[in-house]
Amino acid sequence: MVGPTVSDNKAKREYAQLLRLHERLLKQLQVVLGELRAPSTTKILQAIKQRTGSTPAEAMGEVTTAVEEAIRACKMSEADLREDPLDNLGQVSVEGADNLPATLARFLAERSELPGFSYTVIQDENRGWIIRWKEHTEWGTVRGSGQFYERPYAWLED
Repeated sequence: MVGPTVSDNKAKREYAQLLRLHERLLKQLQVVLGELRAPSTTKILQAIKQRTGSTPAEAMGEVTTAVEEAIRACKMSEADLREDPLDNLGQVSVEGADNLPATLARFLAERSELPGFSYTVIQDENRGWIIRWKEHTEWGTVRGSGQFYERPYAWLED
């Protein structure tokens, strides 16, 4: 069986970056929509109408509609992106950890084949599965590291 090539790894990284871009864009569009619908915006439009006699509310309605359409398009695009490639990423089998939650398994599936990526998986009685990961550059310096928990706030309940 032939392992993933460098171009496969690059494609997976770029795909993950595209999904993160979609998430950031969607959040920003939702913030803009919230600002457009805010009571303070309505008060500003009413004040402009009283002072100038013009009605900018109609134009703002068009802008609000356009932002709502952009949010819908962003969600549809993200759904299309998630539909096919995630199936092709494959599942990572971790020795001794057969039942990793989907989010942790997907994290490992997306990154485990990347050069310089290493991880360990342990189980804690309170927090469940814990993934400790580290990514090195080709020069040996650490690009990033961290930990993910199955139940990150479980210790607060004790």
